[in-house]
Amino acid sequence: LFSNYFEQKKHAGFDYTYLYPGMNKVQQAAGRVIRTVSDHGAILLLDERFLQKSYQNLFPREWYPYDTVDLTSMPQKLEQFWNNSQDL
Repeated sequence: LFSNYFEQKKHAGFDYTYLYPGMNKVQQAAGRVIRTVSDHGAILLLDERFLQKSYQNLFPREWYPYDTVDLTSMPQKLEQFWNNSQDL
């Protein structure tokens, strides 16, 4: 019903039923990484759907610029992040 309503009204049933609520949960979880000014953390979105523009358009501006990694490059990027965050 919910999906059908928004599909008929805005032609965006999937967006209102799945995309927006799902990204809201992702952003809430990401917000738990940093709680104080002395906190450091990395947010890893480990799903190919986050490579899609429809998802990236919902990223908060604070997430830009971001790096796209794969299983091969991820360990090196994380090591770089943690090494650089010690300087903060």
